[in-house]
Amino acid sequence: MSAERKEQVELSRREIEKVLAGETRRRRNRERRRRRARMRRRAIYLLALAGGGALAVRSYLEKPVQGGGTVVMADEEPGPLSVMLGELAKGLLQDPQKKAIADKMRFSVAIQDFNNPDMASTIKFQGSDITLYNGVEPDADVHICAELSLLLSLSGAGKGLQVFKWLQSEDGKKVLDALKGGRFIINGLSRRPLQMAHFMKFLTPAG
Repeated sequence: MSAERKEQVELSRREIEKVLAGETRRRRNRERRRRRARMRRRAIYLLALAGGGALAVRSYLEKPVQGGGTVVMADEEPGPLSVMLGELAKGLLQDPQKKAIADKMRFSVAIQDFNNPDMASTIKFQGSDITLYNGVEPDADVHICAELSLLLSLSGAGKGLQVFKWLQSEDGKKVLDALKGGRFIINGLSRRPLQMAHFMKFLTPAG
C-alpha cells in the first residue's frame, strides 16, 4: 500500500472514530437528561406528598384509631437521633390536630443521616402511640437516607400549590439538587405513599 493510500485510510479511520465518539457523547447526554427528568418528577411527587396532596384520595385512607399519644424509647440507651425525634414527636402530639394525623398512621420510617450512617433511628407509628428504635430496623416500611437538615427542611414545604413555590426557594433547590445527586434517597415510598403523606403532614407546622 502506498504512503498516500495509508494516509487516506488513517484519515478515514480517524473520521469514523470521531463520528462514533460524537454519537457516544450524544447518547450519554440524552440518558443524562432522561435521568434528570425522572429525578425531577420523583422530587415533585415527593414534595407533593409533603404538602399532603395525596390525602385527597379519601376512599383509601385508613380509619383512624384513637391512640394514647405516647412516645416510647425501645432501647435502654437511646441514640441522639432517637432522642431528637422523640422530643419532636412529643411536642407535635400536644397539638390535637397533629395527634389526629398520627392516629391515621400504621407504619414505620427508618431515618439515616447521609453524612453519618451510624446516626440512624426508626420511628414506628401504631396510631399516635410511637416507638423509637436505634438504627435502621430491617422491616421498616420506608427508609430515608439524607442530610438531616434537608429532611427537616421539608416541613417548610407547605401544602398544595405552596409546595411548587417552595421548590423555587433555597431550601427547595437544595433538596432537588440532593435528589438528583443521590444524596437524598427514599426506599419504599411507592409501597406506602398515603402513609408517607400522613408522616410529612405530621411534621409540617400547623397553619
